[in-house]
Amino acid sequence: MPADEEKMGLTKREMIVVAETHRGNYTVWIKATENGFWKIKIHLDGQDRVYDVETTRGVTKGWRNLSDAILFAQENCKYFKSIFIEIGEWVLTKRE
Repeated sequence: MPADEEKMGLTKREMIVVAETHRGNYTVWIKATENGFWKIKIHLDGQDRVYDVETTRGVTKGWRNLSDAILFAQENCKYFKSIFIEIGEWVLTKRE
């Protein structure tokens, strides 16, 4: 990411709006971090930006357990085009 580009994030409330207004036009990635947490990233179709899910304080939200991150995505990331879980070299997706 270029130094002058600002990191973009979405709060839970903003993410729900994105899910509603971009139905079928966004992808969800759940990724493991180096420190053992899981984070969710939102990729909007047609945009080069990737949005992290953030707390209301503007800090990237992290989940200790993968199951909690998946549950959050199920409840708040409705109408996605696709969803992926990245664990090391493995990438898992939702079955059609």
